[in-house]
Amino acid sequence: MPLTVLGCVLTAAGVVLTWRSLSHTAAATVETLEETQEGEAVHRTVLLQFTTRGGQPVELRLPAAADQYAVGEQVTVLYDPDYPQIAQVASPMRLWVVPAALALAGLAIGLVGFTQLSAAVR
Repeated sequence: MPLTVLGCVLTAAGVVLTWRSLSHTAAATVETLEETQEGEAVHRTVLLQFTTRGGQPVELRLPAAADQYAVGEQVTVLYDPDYPQIAQVASPMRLWVVPAALALAGLAIGLVGFTQLSAAVR
């Protein structure tokens, strides 16, 4: 029984993560790339600008690797509709891999739990 419940919870979490990550996306434009140096460490940031579905303009600063973005480039961001300043650049890992892995793990665990439950009832 506990495995069945755990499987259902993980499957639901995967489905919710997939729905949530796909439901609040926006096209963002890379406005500037900034580089600062502290001692020997070099810190790079990118300034992205996007508009939410509600029409709210948002500026977002994120760390960036060298040559990761170009000024004027369009990227897709995932954002929280209640706090659009909390956003991240969309990637296949965030969009599909993690939610799908959760859902598949949940299905597998749920199936094991169900078969154990069925065997115990017999």
